[in-house]
Amino acid sequence: MEAGRSAVDAVIRRLFTWPPGASRARARAAAAATAELDRKQAMFRDELEQRLQVQRQLRESEARVRAIVDSAAIVLFAIDRDGAITFSAGVGPDPLGKKPGEAVGWSAADLFVEHPRVVEGIRQSLSGIEGRAELTQGERTFSFSLAPFRDAAGNTAGAIVVAMDVTEGRRTEAALRQSVETLKQVDQNRRALLRRLVNAQEAERRAIASDIHDDSIQSMFAVGLRLFSLRESMHDAAQIEQVDRLQQNVQQSTDRLRHLLFELRPAALDEGGLPAALRQYLDTMKQETGIEVELQTALEHNPASETQVIAYRIAQEVLANVRKHARARRVECAVSAVDDGVLTRIVDNGVGFDSGRNGSVPGHLGLIAMRERAEMAGGWFRITSSAGQGCVVEYWIPDAREVVSNAA
Repeated sequence: MEAGRSAVDAVIRRLFTWPPGASRARARAAAAATAELDRKQAMFRDELEQRLQVQRQLRESEARVRAIVDSAAIVLFAIDRDGAITFSAGVGPDPLGKKPGEAVGWSAADLFVEHPRVVEGIRQSLSGIEGRAELTQGERTFSFSLAPFRDAAGNTAGAIVVAMDVTEGRRTEAALRQSVETLKQVDQNRRALLRRLVNAQEAERRAIASDIHDDSIQSMFAVGLRLFSLRESMHDAAQIEQVDRLQQNVQQSTDRLRHLLFELRPAALDEGGLPAALRQYLDTMKQETGIEVELQTALEHNPASETQVIAYRIAQEVLANVRKHARARRVECAVSAVDDGVLTRIVDNGVGFDSGRNGSVPGHLGLIAMRERAEMAGGWFRITSSAGQGCVVEYWIPDAREVVSNAA
């Protein structure tokens, strides 16, 4: 009996006893399961913290957006896909006279039924197309910006409408347009006045030149003939010498009158325009002073008469200063068509002067007058010089012909 009982106990122990090494394996498995559980719990906590942080940021963003909307001088509408207003906020004047929030629940089409452009803009935004519209209510004008609102899948879920009161802006724009029109009218009047002034001055110059040619020069020529006849009849050497001196004085006076005639109105200005007149003036300047001259012209067409006259008169004054004061050996002049106008550039290699003194330079008269003449014509005038470095004068005159064609 005892022997049988011992055998049974041995069998039971073998059945319910782990094989060698099984305890260690189970312990390792339990540790691994515990570690995996801890890892997943940590991941869950991190994800939960991230979700909570995102939710806090979302709430903060919503609060900021709400604060911006509630303080902005606009009215913001949110419309669902069925066209009902689900949100309304802002401190700007409502285009329909409602307080913020009163429009919620209304159909947008019903609210704006008297403003078909706004209704059409809402319809387009609900179909996925952005748009703009304007609404006038009494004396107020509102600008609408309409844009579709899309869900996470990219489908149009509604529309966002921003209405802004632009009444003051429109008034400012209207006042600005009126000011621009007034300035244009003033500019046209100024140009017309300048045209009449230039024409009057040139007409006066022609008249004086005609009188000099037909009267003074002819009279001096007649005096010269009489002196010649008188000299032929004389035999006394002292008297002949006196008559020769008189003839010389008469000839010098006649030459001065001819030069004045040329200064008043060069025939080349009427016959060949600005390039021909400048060429004639520079050639005369070279003959009288020995200064080397160069002229370059690049005009696509003949500018208006008054434009050429103004450009020539300024060049005439500049070159006169060069002759009298610059002590230059060479002068270069270039005339070109630039920006619907005439650009003239005159360069000399003379003694120069301090151009920072705004034209109040002894011996360089008329710089301010030249600048005013150019600016009165709607152009500009600038001069660059320094002592011993010569002088560069540039000025631009708008072509009155272009102004007339643009206005037409």
